[in-house]
Amino acid sequence: MRKILRNEINQTEIKEVLKEFPLDILATKEVAFSFKKARLFKVNPLKIKNPAHRHLKYPKDIYIIHSPQILEIACFPHLVGKELEKRTTIAGEQVAKAVQKLWLSKNKETLIYDVLRAGPSYKVYEGLKKLKIDLKRIKIRTRYKLPSYRHHNGSCGQLEIIYEDFSNLPSNKELVIIKPDTEAAAGTSHLAIKRLIEVAKEKNSKIKTIICTGFISCASLNVLEKLAIKNNFELKVLAWGNLTALYKNGYDMPLYGIDEAYYKETGKIRKLGAVIPKEILGDYLKYFVCGIDQVGDWSARQTLLYNGYGFEKGDILNHLNHSLNFIKSLYEISKNQKWFKKWQKEIFEKEIKELATALTLYDRK
Repeated sequence: MRKILRNEINQTEIKEVLKEFPLDILATKEVAFSFKKARLFKVNPLKIKNPAHRHLKYPKDIYIIHSPQILEIACFPHLVGKELEKRTTIAGEQVAKAVQKLWLSKNKETLIYDVLRAGPSYKVYEGLKKLKIDLKRIKIRTRYKLPSYRHHNGSCGQLEIIYEDFSNLPSNKELVIIKPDTEAAAGTSHLAIKRLIEVAKEKNSKIKTIICTGFISCASLNVLEKLAIKNNFELKVLAWGNLTALYKNGYDMPLYGIDEAYYKETGKIRKLGAVIPKEILGDYLKYFVCGIDQVGDWSARQTLLYNGYGFEKGDILNHLNHSLNFIKSLYEISKNQKWFKKWQKEIFEKEIKELATALTLYDRK
């Protein structure tokens, strides 16, 4: 287990971050929930003040789940392979318990929708099984026709379906769908959900509710809620850690910081901030490298990935290299900003060392 970098972030430091970055910390309210150190917060979209997020369309039911495991996944891109799997396994149980509490009913036909390759890595299916909830799975795999790392803008037309398995989708039923996946720009989800609805109609079934869980951006909810309204299903959301900000590239999902990709393209500073409960902001600030993507290349962080036909290895070495270069670039941009403090520099330096160590270990394998 990684050593604690700091015992705490003081209130002055928190106020300085809030002064500089458009973090929304007053749009949530904690709800009663106790399971393996996880906490649950209800989001009130009407209290979101960030101009970039305020006027988006949001579903009624949005929650944020926080736990030590989710925080570490979001803050430490050096966590990969088995170490990442340990945390996602626990987080999957925490999420499953929250989904059960909030939305599951024995009277409703419920399925897991696996968006391959990344979706199953959230371990929600396994978490539900531990609660003795054994659901059938349906699967789809999409692919970008062009290289998509750190570039998802305008990518919907680049997406294609290369595998699907809806054999477990029943006929003549009203269905609840649990869909674990990363929601950045929501291009993949838009395609996956549209195809799901088509197949359901062919089988004379109706998609009544879709529950999305994973790392989720505010911008993606605008896309998904519009899709829900158009197709007459209810959208439920359980976001991991926070409702993230989103880079202009439609890919990177930070808690707060500078949009590094936008700066490299334009030379202009664009400050970003997520929706996060005030109760947990201090916990994140102790570890979060400002501006970094909380998800990274999620598939590449995994040891093994199911692609519909079999298992393949995740490209861990590539993820670590990308993350190290990304953080170094962010540091060069951030270090000369007036708001940049010694404690933020220490976080950068610590994670750079962790990534370098992880690279050495995986390079030997």
